[in-house]
Amino acid sequence: MRILFTIFWIAAVLAVAVLGIFDTVEAGEPQSQQHVVEIRNLQFVPKELEVKPGDTITWINYDLVPHTVTADDESWDSGLINANAQWQTVVKADMFASYFCRFHPTMKARLDIVLK
Repeated sequence: MRILFTIFWIAAVLAVAVLGIFDTVEAGEPQSQQHVVEIRNLQFVPKELEVKPGDTITWINYDLVPHTVTADDESWDSGLINANAQWQTVVKADMFASYFCRFHPTMKARLDIVLK
């Protein structure tokens, strides 16, 4: 009986130690974040947004007219975002940062992609 209790106790201590190690590893990893860019009055709000690879950005169109979110080099594009609709993407390290609306070329904004 005493041997079973000792084995149980050792197993419990090891389990707590292993879980503590995993918690430490997870805490050290950067957490991805959710960001929202509003499309209002023919503007992207905010015009500049600091993001990291793995973050998700959602653009929400509050205007009455459709818009796009298109990289300046056209490497990524939302397609048509109708009024009261939204589009999202996950940030990549090599993603082109400046973007505009195809229908309204004066609508411009930028992502500041932080790699650390």
